[in-house]
Amino acid sequence: MKNILFLLLTLVFSTDQSKAQVKESYKAQIAYKIVETSPRYKQLTKGLYKRIVKNGGTSYGIMLESSPNPKTDPSEAYSKNYNFNLHESYADRMPIIARFVFDPQKQQLYEEDVAKDKLIAIGFDKKLLTLFNKNR
Repeated sequence: MKNILFLLLTLVFSTDQSKAQVKESYKAQIAYKIVETSPRYKQLTKGLYKRIVKNGGTSYGIMLESSPNPKTDPSEAYSKNYNFNLHESYADRMPIIARFVFDPQKQQLYEEDVAKDKLIAIGFDKKLLTLFNKNR
């Protein structure tokens, strides 16, 4: 009985692990880089890890919430844009500290001002647009 239980647990955890390793589409990978090259992202994350750990957290991360390809990207919903959140990670919560939107039609990155319900255009490495626009 113990061997069967061990086998079942092994299968469950190995299946869960493979889900966590799903790769985003090429365009989503470039959209991540577009966010990460923005001066605003860099400003928000400078020294962030130390502050989080000091407050009892473990890390921070950026997550794709929705995309034009939710079936190929590990995102929760469809959107015409790539929508990201920057969050802190704690054992009991993941507070979101910023939201970013990359609009593939306008080829522009925005920071979402949630309080004013508007998008603010922000800079990023424009060279990444060449990679994003490649047919793959």
